[in-house]
Amino acid sequence: MKAFLLACAAAIVIAAAGFVVLDRVQEPVQQAFATTGVRL
Repeated sequence: MKAFLLACAAAIVIAAAGFVVLDRVQEPVQQAFATTGVRL
């Protein structure tokens, strides 16, 4: 039971870290597709 709870806690921590990293890496659509031929 202890190993299962530890695995659940690790999964939550890894998911939270992934969310933070992806949130900082990705850019808004207005910046990603900001070229002369694109209308948003």
